Amino acid sequence: MTVEVPRDREGSFEPQIVPKHQREFRSFDDKILSMYALGLTTGQIQDHLKDIYAVEVSPELLSRVTDEVKELVSEWRGRALEAFYPALFLDALRVNIRDGATVVKKPVYLALAIV
Repeated sequence: MTVEVPRDREGSFEPQIVPKHQREFRSFDDKILSMYALGLTTGQIQDHLKDIYAVEVSPELLSRVTDEVKELVSEWRGRALEAFYPALFLDALRVNIRDGATVVKKPVYLALAIV
């Protein structure tokens, strides 16, 4: 089988995913961490990367990447909480209201704030 590789004599080809003179995909770790933050398991992350990028990723790589942020996650989970958090509830009820000679449905808005 003959494989023909196109030549780029002027050096004008610019790779889209991995730039020239780079050996790794820098934002790949960010993609793994975003899936980890969504609660995906390592198996689900492996399957997703295989479907999207057609690449096999080892569980060791996933563990290495997620271990980088485990300390930050444990600090965030152990942080002191505020004494209270304000909450605002908004709702509307559509009621029949006489408007001149006609009856129309208009919203009546209700706002509750717990302070």
